Amino acid sequence: MIIKDFADKLFSRAKEEGFTEYEIYYVDGDSFKVTIYKGEIDQYSLNSHRGLSFRGLYNGKMGYSYTEVLDDYAVEMLIKDARENALAIEDEEVDIIYGGQDSYAKISGFNEELSRMKADEKIKLALQLEKDTLAQSEKVKNIEDCMVVTGAGENRIINSKGLDLQYKSNTIYAIVAPVVEEGGKVNTAFAFRASDDSGEIDTMALAKEAVGDALANMGAESIPTGKYKVIIRNDVMADILDTFSGIFSAYNVQKGMSLLKGKVGADIASKAVTIIDDPLMEKGLASAPFDAEGVACHTKTVVEEGKLKTLLYNLKTALKDGVKSTGNASKGSYSSPVGVSPSNFYIKPGQKGMEELIKALGDGILITEVQGLHSGANGVSGDFSLAAKGFEIKNGKKIKPVEQITVAGNFYTLLRDVIEAGGDLKFGMPSGGCFGSPSLIIRELAVSGK
Repeated sequence: MIIKDFADKLFSRAKEEGFTEYEIYYVDGDSFKVTIYKGEIDQYSLNSHRGLSFRGLYNGKMGYSYTEVLDDYAVEMLIKDARENALAIEDEEVDIIYGGQDSYAKISGFNEELSRMKADEKIKLALQLEKDTLAQSEKVKNIEDCMVVTGAGENRIINSKGLDLQYKSNTIYAIVAPVVEEGGKVNTAFAFRASDDSGEIDTMALAKEAVGDALANMGAESIPTGKYKVIIRNDVMADILDTFSGIFSAYNVQKGMSLLKGKVGADIASKAVTIIDDPLMEKGLASAPFDAEGVACHTKTVVEEGKLKTLLYNLKTALKDGVKSTGNASKGSYSSPVGVSPSNFYIKPGQKGMEELIKALGDGILITEVQGLHSGANGVSGDFSLAAKGFEIKNGKKIKPVEQITVAGNFYTLLRDVIEAGGDLKFGMPSGGCFGSPSLIIRELAVSGK
């Protein structure tokens, strides 16, 4: 049964059963993955996924249900489960079915050429990535990960208020993690590229980056415990921003899971920090013209030169605060409830390259890797304590690689201690949004070493 016919039948039954408003959220997609080990295919998978969630107002409460099958039995099951779910709700929060608006941005996230890329071409790309990585140095003794992944999906929202929106997107990314050995010491690093264009996956550049990072840290040692001026490299800072991005969610603020309550309009960071959420970014991996409730997406400055301008809202949280939705409603999957998430969320870059930042730092540490963001970071308080690697900087120059250190601090304090943002904006892998940052000079961080 095609989706529109299914929606018509489901909505007809919902009205008969006493639902006053109703909506479906439909997802249809596929994914491909190949991993290479020693010149051969190690893993290979091709999956498709399709699912639909139904939500409807019954006795003033919003009931939810979902299915992976579109048939007459599913219609009755969805109605029954949503009604039972609505009757079990006791809180007084108001859910909203959105009627849409006059215009939506016209953006394209679907690359037809990528959609025609054949499996053997993807395998060839992955094999070339391994070959290029091994060719970088005789010190490359193994490759922990070497993979190419593609994904495509379509989201569609149809509801009883006349809304009918759909958006297609696809992506490709490649990852490589070489292991290098020298003088009995082993080190590893990883690099990735993600795009909607396979032509932008430069296997040689990716191999050079990964092997270069792994070799650069050979011979690293710890440094004395103390407080240091630091540069946090762009990819590391993007991961840190990802970890703490939840503090900007209005839902978390309203539930007491963020310390930004009452801070809109106040300075929460240094003037060097501007944070933007851009769902309309060209080639952005989290771009979309509408959010999970059908609200039109728009680019917004969340923090402007240190001042908190807005939180991120969906319809329910916006109603509670008496403001408009920012178009940040999200669903982790078709079966998930509506939440709040950023899109392409990034710290605005400055002008200087890494060498200029190192000169400006003078003495301190360049942090190039952290570990433990999932276990060593508290998303509510902002506190973190993370194992780290990098380089010691003296008189504006790298003097030696550093490891076996722990950096500790607080994200809220970190934002206030940003001295300067570099010009090297880089985005990480998408994870409930896509997060980016340039390298940042930080006034001070506590470092535990030897």
